[in-house]
Amino acid sequence: MIRLEGISREFQVGDERVHALRGIDLDMIPGDYLSIMGPSGSGKSTLLNILGLLDRPDSGRYRLEGIDTTTLTEPQRAAARRERIGFVFQSFHLLARLSAAQNIELPMTLAGIDPAQRRQRVARTLRALGLADRAEHRPDQLSGGQRQRVAIARATIMRPLILLADEPTGNLDQSSGEEVVETLETLNRDGITLVVVTHDPRIGERAARRIRMVDGAILGSG
Repeated sequence: MIRLEGISREFQVGDERVHALRGIDLDMIPGDYLSIMGPSGSGKSTLLNILGLLDRPDSGRYRLEGIDTTTLTEPQRAAARRERIGFVFQSFHLLARLSAAQNIELPMTLAGIDPAQRRQRVARTLRALGLADRAEHRPDQLSGGQRQRVAIARATIMRPLILLADEPTGNLDQSSGEEVVETLETLNRDGITLVVVTHDPRIGERAARRIRMVDGAILGSG
């Protein structure tokens, strides 16, 4: 489903040219559970941005379901993100003025899905994540773990093929972090492809496949 071939990415920082990714080759099949680990500046987030079609490589090819994404126009890339990719970030990125249910519903609203169908899917998702009694709460009325579960629900409500999680437990205590990881792993067992970037080796080692990055290259995998 996913194939990276010789992916490289460079950035100009002042007078210096920084090699963020160096000839990355990576294959993933549907239902994979992959963690990406490594020190700060190793290229983890750049790789995640490439996978999420938020950034373009300078060279190489990224094939998603057989489609060479490096040839897509920006509208086509936006459509692929909307239909195939879900994102979970460390800082939640929920809209403060919307309730939990409204935050989850937002991607479907933007996609023009029928209101009745939206409400049914939101209610079902809230129940599945143990958030039914928090549906009308705004983000500032939720705990950190609850906010991240709302973010996960929003990221998966469009039923994407792949879920990209960038330090999903970074702002959580250990107990809340464990709940969030278990939520992500439940989604993976249900068939979604899961990629987790983390500094925490306890979380990284839980993945079925693990890669370690150093200086923009994959140093090892397991």
